[in-house]
Amino acid sequence: MRTVIVFAGVLLVLICCGPAVSEDLESLAKEGYQVVEETRVAGEFKGCDARTALTFTNGKVFICSSYAYSFSVYMPAVFILKKQGNEIKVLINGIAYSGSFLEHEK
Repeated sequence: MRTVIVFAGVLLVLICCGPAVSEDLESLAKEGYQVVEETRVAGEFKGCDARTALTFTNGKVFICSSYAYSFSVYMPAVFILKKQGNEIKVLINGIAYSGSFLEHEK
């Protein structure tokens, strides 16, 4: 019984205190997004704000246009998602960030 109470308390804290913009792949798929690639943030991740550049281990650089902070995480997984019309989001730690990729000069 005590285990159930502790579990319920932890679950309540996670629900109440988690990021309000938390999304998952299923909800993004319902909006028309599809996963086109999986990678990781190269180094530490603390969130995104306008014009933040995130470097991924696949060599791509994502420029954020949305704002949200995250607990500091080292090399979290990244899902790169696209929607018809080339709208792009990346999903990191359950939060979807809007933005675009920096094009490499040739």
